[in-house]
Amino acid sequence: MSEYSGIRGTRVKYLASDPTLNTSTEGQVWYNSTSGTLKSLVQIKAWSSGGILNNSRRNLGGAGTQTTALAIGGFTTTPVNNTEEYNGFNWSPGGALNTARSQLAGAGIQTAGLAIGGRTPAPATSNATEEYDGSAWTAGGNLGTARYFLAAAGIQTAGLAFGGGPPFTDATEEYNGSAWTAGGALNTSRAELAGAGTQTAGLGFGGYNPPTYFDSTEEYDGSTWTSVNSMNTGRSMLAGAGIQTAAVAMAGNLPGNTAATEEYDGTNWTTSSASLATARRLLSGAGAQSNAAIAFGGYTTANTNITEEYNSNINVFTPAVWSSGGSLNTARGSLGGAGIQTAALAFGGSSFPPLQRRNESEEYNGTSWTEGNNLNTTRNALAGCGTQTAGLGFGGYIGPQTGDTEEYNGTSWSEQNNLSTARYGLGSAGIQTAALGFGGYVASSPGLSSDTEEYNGTSWTAGGAMGTARYSLAGAGTQTAGLAFGGAPGSIAATEEYDGSSWTAGGTMNNGRSGISGSGTQTAALGIGGGPGGFNGRSTESYDGSTWSITTGTTVTHPGAAAGTASPNTQSIVFAGSFKADTEEFTGGSPAVITASTLTTS
Repeated sequence: MSEYSGIRGTRVKYLASDPTLNTSTEGQVWYNSTSGTLKSLVQIKAWSSGGILNNSRRNLGGAGTQTTALAIGGFTTTPVNNTEEYNGFNWSPGGALNTARSQLAGAGIQTAGLAIGGRTPAPATSNATEEYDGSAWTAGGNLGTARYFLAAAGIQTAGLAFGGGPPFTDATEEYNGSAWTAGGALNTSRAELAGAGTQTAGLGFGGYNPPTYFDSTEEYDGSTWTSVNSMNTGRSMLAGAGIQTAAVAMAGNLPGNTAATEEYDGTNWTTSSASLATARRLLSGAGAQSNAAIAFGGYTTANTNITEEYNSNINVFTPAVWSSGGSLNTARGSLGGAGIQTAALAFGGSSFPPLQRRNESEEYNGTSWTEGNNLNTTRNALAGCGTQTAGLGFGGYIGPQTGDTEEYNGTSWSEQNNLSTARYGLGSAGIQTAALGFGGYVASSPGLSSDTEEYNGTSWTAGGAMGTARYSLAGAGTQTAGLAFGGAPGSIAATEEYDGSSWTAGGTMNNGRSGISGSGTQTAALGIGGGPGGFNGRSTESYDGSTWSITTGTTVTHPGAAAGTASPNTQSIVFAGSFKADTEEFTGGSPAVITASTLTTS
């Protein structure tokens, strides 16, 4: 007969403090009674989208780290001299190479990089080395052996170059910041291989020498290469990152594009459970460790500008959750909101049945809602921002649209100067004395609005127009660092960021939706609920200033107004929606990388 634990599983441990955090506790789940949180120790391996390169290309060089990378040269329809710098979110143009080339190798860091060898437009094999100072490239010492499809490792003043062709070579050279000298030969001559590590602790893996796609790996000690355990999958045209004892191999050619990722721990290669979203070859990579790498560019069926970031960590993880809060006194939808989770403000909206616009205000103390003084203008589909004691409500629908603006002082609402353009279903951001209103719907021509208006505490003035006209959207942030996302018609996934004068495109949401709610800042926002036609959406997405990721879900379908901050370990609140009185409170997850020396990430 089966035991109870075999049928039902074991109980979650109830502990006053976290257990010792090391690999032996990986996979455990426990309840910390002191903090009141459910926790687990999990291995997280994942690829996520990064900012796209400005120029799609293959056969490029790479250097730096996941958050400070360099993309160097490459091939579009011809070898190019373009350099781009990555800040962890976006790529921006850097100084141009003096010699346009592809199939080169890169090494070093973003402010002290190396561009080594490659192929020039002739086509001619290059022996050129260039050094980057963070803004411009200057000529360095030439390689002793001109070559392309080589690999590199190390830093600007202690570089390592090895392999390549033609012909296929085992040659290794060491750079001292001004000149190259011969080093120990690879055991296997090959090109199209990847490298990682330093001049005195280098790693070479993969590659090609007809007819073989190599899985072989070699370690360099500053003078000699030694063959060690092979990769699980032989491949060429791959990218590498990390150090000799913690490296990562990314994508490549089998033949045929692959998305497979492998991690090296100094002894063995392990195939990661996470694969790149886009299989490709002829890409480049960067990263100081195997647990924080970046892959960019390459070739799918055409040159690509895709960037992906790899993370592999053992984390203590407190999941993000929604939990029930106190119910509103008046069930409603299409209302305005302001404040934070423990001091929120709800106002206006509409109830059903029968359909009736509302003017009631309610204040939340973190536990329950109490009635406040009513709006002067009864309406729904209005926008709100600010705090519980300095709130702002504007726009909305009263029969036609309205531009009516009211300020709340913690006790009562007072009329202020109206929006220049009356509208409803608009987005909002900011505070009472520095607010933004954007998008929305105007019943008369042109209908959908892309207009932005800025409020200074007295009057509204025109701001920069949005790129996408829409209504039923959400907003977050401030007047000089605003965020607009989602909306209708249809189900819009586009995000735009405002800098105080103009809007630029941000990361695309995973799910396009209207009737969405939002809170937080431009670099730490939440998009809550919504969906096609504004219905059935329960998922929550978080924005980090570049990328949206699915965080968790609410229990309320089509939630209403939201308030609060949205960075890790902070809180948000959503209330009403679909003519309900429900309130839900968000507690952000809190992953924290464990850096105990006993842990590994392979």
